[in-house]
Amino acid sequence: MLEQYSICVVENYDQSKYVPWLVCMDANGDPTDTCDTQNGISDADMQTCLADNSALIDKYLQIDSPIGGTPTVYVNGANVKTSYSAISKALCAADSTLSGCSAAMPLGEIGRAHV
Repeated sequence: MLEQYSICVVENYDQSKYVPWLVCMDANGDPTDTCDTQNGISDADMQTCLADNSALIDKYLQIDSPIGGTPTVYVNGANVKTSYSAISKALCAADSTLSGCSAAMPLGEIGRAHV
């Protein structure tokens, strides 16, 4: 049920609410009421969504069907290897203005930059 609730948050709110809501949930043992209140998530919206969510479940099963394991990382729809250097390279290719793109590669990752 918690995954379905999370899908409803994704469907009803943008990332500016979803991400802090998810951080609250993960950091505090999943208290939906508390995290909803802290992040402006309407319980009424969630209950409406949960009452008829079979289409959403089908939608997200389809979206997640290419995922063969965790972690799985996609940047702009492309599957990216899960090394720091590969993810950094993909994110910077997508948006070179990100602050991390001008930072030096961590020492442990310098030799892996080709990954």
